[in-house]
Amino acid sequence: MTTSLAASVPVAWLVARAAGVVALGLLTLSTWLGLGMSTRLLGARRMKPLLAWHRTLVWTGLSVIGLHVVALVADRTIHFGVAAVLVPFVAPWHPAAVAAGVTAGWLMLMVALSFRARKWIGQRGWRRLHYLGFAVFALGLGHALFVGTDLRGVGGPLVAALALGPTLWLVFVRILAPAPKPQLQPA
Repeated sequence: MTTSLAASVPVAWLVARAAGVVALGLLTLSTWLGLGMSTRLLGARRMKPLLAWHRTLVWTGLSVIGLHVVALVADRTIHFGVAAVLVPFVAPWHPAAVAAGVTAGWLMLMVALSFRARKWIGQRGWRRLHYLGFAVFALGLGHALFVGTDLRGVGGPLVAALALGPTLWLVFVRILAPAPKPQLQPA
């Protein structure tokens, strides 16, 4: 009985679902932290450790996305091939919504790699590339809402509101709050 129960549990599917939810959470936390740092709401003295946390959240999120992708390919119930999880619009099931997730993953990787390329692309290029983070967040949230089986029903809009509410508030603070004045160093 135990063997037949273990054989019938779709472990890869459960791992894929769990990894997708965790990846969305990590992406959301990283977005909040990045916006909080850009608005200076979190204090100038804390920037170095906060940046380390921001990077950690991004790379951990990418690792969990990798687990999500591997589990989807390994799952025997949905039959996603490698191309379906790596190339936008190749997936046979909900191609646009899956493409949103695939694109979000690739863009998130680009933004994460920009930390390492900052000295070559400069501060201005790095900042411009970092604006892709907004697209990553929107595409990732859209992917979760439209194909995430754990966000069906009431749970989806609730999770979207919890993720989107603070994000929008931080964006408005960033746009509307005056830029901090540079402090003059005594001569």
